[in-house]
Amino acid sequence: MSRAAAALLFVMLALSAGAQALAAGLWTPEELAGTLQERHAGPRHDPDLTPPARTEPQVHPSKLPPELRGSIRRVDTGGVKLVALTFDLCELADQTTGYDGAVVDVLRAGHVPATFFAGGKWMRSHPERAMQLMADPLFEVGGHAWTHGNFAVLSEQKRREQLDWTQGQYELIREKLADLAAAKNDTGMGRISEAIRVFRFPYGRCSPQALDLLASKGVAAIQWDVNMADASKTRTAQAVTRDVLRLVKPGSIVLGHANGFGHATAEALKDIIPALRAKGYRFVTVSELLRSGKPVTASDCYDSRPGDTALYDAMFGDGTVHPKKH
Repeated sequence: MSRAAAALLFVMLALSAGAQALAAGLWTPEELAGTLQERHAGPRHDPDLTPPARTEPQVHPSKLPPELRGSIRRVDTGGVKLVALTFDLCELADQTTGYDGAVVDVLRAGHVPATFFAGGKWMRSHPERAMQLMADPLFEVGGHAWTHGNFAVLSEQKRREQLDWTQGQYELIREKLADLAAAKNDTGMGRISEAIRVFRFPYGRCSPQALDLLASKGVAAIQWDVNMADASKTRTAQAVTRDVLRLVKPGSIVLGHANGFGHATAEALKDIIPALRAKGYRFVTVSELLRSGKPVTASDCYDSRPGDTALYDAMFGDGTVHPKKH
């Protein structure tokens, strides 16, 4: 790893770690706890195409070093048993999704670091929850596009829009969090990243042009090598646990959901976390994982094998709204 890459990764880790006890200083345990009512997604509605209050980001990270370019599927840690749990917070233009606080509650109870990939519109719909995740020293918040656009289908202009609007919303959320912290004389904001440093492509879809665009903005493209498959309504906690424990290896990145579209996710985590710890694994954020070894990259984005997510192009088009039922 080059000196520039090592320095960038160190900064990513330090910033994403958050301020010690910041979340606990700004919210009560009751306010942090998830509720059943907010878990579920709302009904479909006409697409909300309104932009965020800030469409042009004010923070512009340096370009990515070569080692971090490409679609990062896992990290070669040299056998060190590290694993990154990640959870998508997706929201399309025609629906307001939920916040699965049960997932977050399990992570907090077990002192488990994790990375949340939040859509820009989701952050706007859930500003308080977005701030809580950002403020928690266990977690880091990455990007997941503005309205879950498919970067293999979108035009260059729309790709930039999906990225820039999400970064703009992230900055607004962070600024509001800084105001709350200042009111409590909390000085921990300096350790929370001013910019999104890690990003997940919606639908597991990208293109060489999309990867180049992301790299030019200094953001690492994070895929996964273990899929909880918790988006399937037929999944049970036992099945999720079985598959995760079977597939995880040192340096794995695990995909799950925390927007109400995950099924049995929290229940499975109650078994997955102690089982992996019993095997000697330590949980880390994605940024810490990147710092701990050599990223294993691909030139394309996919789930378990190249090309397996291409079917979403025909199903969802540009991906920002749900397909109409015929």
